[in-house]
Amino acid sequence: MTRRPIAHIDEEQRVHDLEEHLKGTASRCAQFAAEFECAGWGELAGLWHDLGKYSPEFQRYIASASGSEAHLEVKAGRVDHSSAADDTP
Repeated sequence: MTRRPIAHIDEEQRVHDLEEHLKGTASRCAQFAAEFECAGWGELAGLWHDLGKYSPEFQRYIASASGSEAHLEVKAGRVDHSSAADDTP
């Protein structure tokens, strides 16, 4: 069974699904950008704002930080979650 990507986990250990997070943010951004006739651009920005959270590195980090997979090693510091860079050698 494949786990759905996680956007974040709150203080009560509730998981916020990444797809749900991105769609909700896209909707809000579209509403704000509609004020200056750019709803489509706002929606796109909202969909892409955390695209890097789909990376395996970030998903390992968020799972480990939440305690659900504490056996995974996590790099010190922050994990890039805002860019969708390809780290393939």
